[in-house]
Amino acid sequence: MIVEIKRLFKVVGFRFDAMAAFLMCQHHGVDLDSLDKIPKDEYTLSWIWSAHRSYMILKVKRPMSFDHMKRFVARMRKSEWDQIIEAMTVTSNQGEGKKKVQHGVNSLSQDGRQD
Repeated sequence: MIVEIKRLFKVVGFRFDAMAAFLMCQHHGVDLDSLDKIPKDEYTLSWIWSAHRSYMILKVKRPMSFDHMKRFVARMRKSEWDQIIEAMTVTSNQGEGKKKVQHGVNSLSQDGRQD
């Protein structure tokens, strides 16, 4: 999901996607399976900064530094913060509705039911 925040003469964009998650893992030096190892006080800011970096990859421009992003997030308005939080929750909930496949279970009946 893409969020664009318009300031006076500048648009700051965020793309919450798999690339943002990869960049966040790369920043902290963890795998995707171990995102819980990221310190909780840095998680939100790191996710937002990684989403900004993901957005800027397509624009072929230099993204904000981590310290500049801290100041930017601290000055956000309530409406802008709500947009960011909505994008973060939509992105994190996308994988929860999928069916889980059980490996190693074979069905002997022809209609696929377990007997």
